[in-house]
Amino acid sequence: MSEKAAKTASKDMQSVLTMWQERLRRAEEAYSGEQSRMLRREQLVDGSHEILTRDGKKAKKQAEHVRNVCFEVVETQVDSNIPQPKVTAIRQEDEGLAKLIEDLLRNLLDRLPMERINDEAERICPTQGGYGLLVDWDSGASGRGWMGALKVTLLHPRKIVPQDGVYQVADMDYIFLKDAQTKAQIKRRYGVDLESETEEDPDARALGAGASATDELVTMVTAYYKNRRGGIGRIRWACDTLLEDLEDYQARRVKKCRKCGAVGDGERCAFCSGRAFTEELQEYEELTEDLRTDRGTVIPAESAARDEYGQPVFREAAENRLLWDAEAGELLTPFGASPVLSGPVMEPTKVPYYKPDIYPVVLRKNVSKSGRFLGGSDIDAIEDAQNTLNKVSTKVNRKVLGGGSFTTVPKGVRRYVSDDDNVLLEVDNPAALQSIRTYNTQVDISPDMALMAEVYEEARQTIGITDSLQGRKDPTATSKVAKEFSATQAAGRLESKRTMKNALFQDLFEVLFKFMLAYADEPRPVIAYNEHGEKEYKLFDRRDFLYQDEAGEWKYNTDFLFSCDSSAPLASNREAMWQECRMNFESGAMGNPAELGTLVRFWTMMEKLHYPMAKQIRTDLQEELERQRMTQEAQAAMSAQAADPAALMGGGQMTPGAEIGGMTL
Repeated sequence: MSEKAAKTASKDMQSVLTMWQERLRRAEEAYSGEQSRMLRREQLVDGSHEILTRDGKKAKKQAEHVRNVCFEVVETQVDSNIPQPKVTAIRQEDEGLAKLIEDLLRNLLDRLPMERINDEAERICPTQGGYGLLVDWDSGASGRGWMGALKVTLLHPRKIVPQDGVYQVADMDYIFLKDAQTKAQIKRRYGVDLESETEEDPDARALGAGASATDELVTMVTAYYKNRRGGIGRIRWACDTLLEDLEDYQARRVKKCRKCGAVGDGERCAFCSGRAFTEELQEYEELTEDLRTDRGTVIPAESAARDEYGQPVFREAAENRLLWDAEAGELLTPFGASPVLSGPVMEPTKVPYYKPDIYPVVLRKNVSKSGRFLGGSDIDAIEDAQNTLNKVSTKVNRKVLGGGSFTTVPKGVRRYVSDDDNVLLEVDNPAALQSIRTYNTQVDISPDMALMAEVYEEARQTIGITDSLQGRKDPTATSKVAKEFSATQAAGRLESKRTMKNALFQDLFEVLFKFMLAYADEPRPVIAYNEHGEKEYKLFDRRDFLYQDEAGEWKYNTDFLFSCDSSAPLASNREAMWQECRMNFESGAMGNPAELGTLVRFWTMMEKLHYPMAKQIRTDLQEELERQRMTQEAQAAMSAQAADPAALMGGGQMTPGAEIGGMTL
């Protein structure tokens, strides 16, 4: 590249960076009100001692004691359950693929750190009104026979800056993410030295806690946007340095040597030792041999070439050479006949790479609110109650600690009160005893305590939290059924929040599947369980989802419905499943509980549910059942022989050692 061209490219890159920085500034300005409230919410959950006045300003005095109802409300709603996938095929012939996707997603949930992510997210959601998850492909991860793996990152809402005026991620033209990166990481990945730069937005790292900038970190901004062709682009910068600008970042790319055109790794060409590489989009892969999928479909290594209109291109036959007019430069077709064609032109089959074309960010809302990017925050709903509790508890604290008692004694007497026992006190006359008195100066705090209890209950009822949900003693529910009903009713108040959590995972499952379809080149091992509870080993191969449309083009089948399995929480709770199975056994749903066959059936189910020693018990019962069967057969044979001995013994005598029904005579 010439010096002039390099300057022009640098100028264009700077103009692009300036444009995106201006977009970020406008988006942050519109989102600044929400970001400022995030700090207040975090402080309330952490037990802030600040007291606000009626006009919303901070009071000069702080609370001396805090009854932290905000923390209690957040912790009560923590749900450790991780929704499990349910995939439904639109077409009957795709049922096997739907089951494979479902098993793949279950394996991915086990591989990813979803337990740690969920535990932190469950506290962020009611506090801030929502959070996000970022799905990315880590090409550096590897294992036995595979390269690349999915990565899911939790996004605190402080790190997300949405487009102004748009409240659904899928509808946005662009969305910004801010994160702290070390200068060494930036240099290793992008080859840019930022040693002289400082961290621009420490609050993005400290989540609004007011942390100071450090010399080791910089703030990296990532913007995902929709490009002109409907794909997803990505641009990244730190400070005023552009790090990455990919107009279609989800498309496949290959690096080729500028000198010889060979594919390389971007460092040194293995053929000509060149160091200059160019990056090109790779939309197709060309097959070198026939490809057979698990569904029995065969993709041939060669297929007919097609023109720009999708029509096959045919090869001219040898007879056309006799009709060729060299001077006219055309085929002579007497009587208007068409040239003779021998067959279609064959070329290597091109199988396209799948491209998701969806934002890698999925969002969960706590409680949906119209016209808001995030949902409603529980802390915002009970902030006034927490502020009142801080005031009243401070007042009660001062009354109790400020009060006390004093004792009056006759004048001139220094010590009449002592904490010793059997103290001897001499008095001149009985009248002196009347002057020895103790007075209590404690103030009645019962009205204050009643107000605190009322405000506390008001805060809980605002969110929908009851004693049953918290595991407390509920005096209104006396029987077991009544207690279960009370807990169910309390859980019903929070059902919409669980629905929003399921909606997040529903979107996450779709993104995970599409990213695996796009970037998992090698078949991935998948552990599955059949209808008998037996373990099976499968392979997820993205080429199994290929199909040929009417125009002869190969495309990927993504017509699947993603949702959450409502039975998964019960299925994952082994103790609950043991109890459910035992109840079905006792109620006779499995057969007569007194019969040995029913016992075998019951312990077979308990073995599938991994009940301790269930396999040994089932084996013993099966052996006993087999012995009973053989005994019954022998008795039946003996009864038949007694009824017709000539038929059984051939009209002769019983032969010693003969076997009847498995028994030796």
